[in-house]
Amino acid sequence: LHTRTTYHKIGNMLEKYNEKGQENQTLRRYYDGVSSTALWAVKSMGIDPMRGDEVFQRKDGSYTYAWDAKEEVIVGDSNPDIEGNFGSTVRYKGFSLGINFRYRYGGQAFMSALFNKVEGLGDGDLQYNQDKRALYDRWKEPGDNAKFRAISTTADTPMSSRFVADNNVFSGESISVGYESQGKWLKSVGASSLTVRAYMNDIFRISTVKNERGIDYPFARSVSMSLGLRF
Repeated sequence: LHTRTTYHKIGNMLEKYNEKGQENQTLRRYYDGVSSTALWAVKSMGIDPMRGDEVFQRKDGSYTYAWDAKEEVIVGDSNPDIEGNFGSTVRYKGFSLGINFRYRYGGQAFMSALFNKVEGLGDGDLQYNQDKRALYDRWKEPGDNAKFRAISTTADTPMSSRFVADNNVFSGESISVGYESQGKWLKSVGASSLTVRAYMNDIFRISTVKNERGIDYPFARSVSMSLGLRF
């Protein structure tokens, strides 16, 4: 599956939505001739090892420590280049094996857990238990090559490309193993056939973006079995 959508001839009708999106720190914008799923943010060059501040790149290619919403550019697209699923079923002498995979390639995702739980912490949050990366992966002293600003920084974290990553996924959506018998021995119990089957859903997931679901919405891997007798 491959899709692309763009907006055309909307002028400034949705400019208020863009302003609201900047205020709420979302990445979706609405402009003529641009993909409707494009992700907009100021381009980040990372954390300055000497100062611990984030370095931004302006549209003209120059660098600055000052974040400016006017310097937003497209930093990705939430829609993948291709996605779909494929699978196969094999049967042999009563045994069967069915496997289905799902894939997604291209497209980017906003890493909200890193933005909200590792760096975007308010002063009141620091007295409570936090993600350990908020301590170990943040800038501490000159020379540190860190992914995140110093934990002592009190300024709000601005929206930038630093929190956008490629979102490629390959997962085992379902696997089933079964056996069906119509052996003569079943007649002794008055049955004509026996079917045993095991099902495994979401048994594995390989992704370029770590899924941080937490305890409220965990990633569930389920295994179940069924036994059937036909009389």
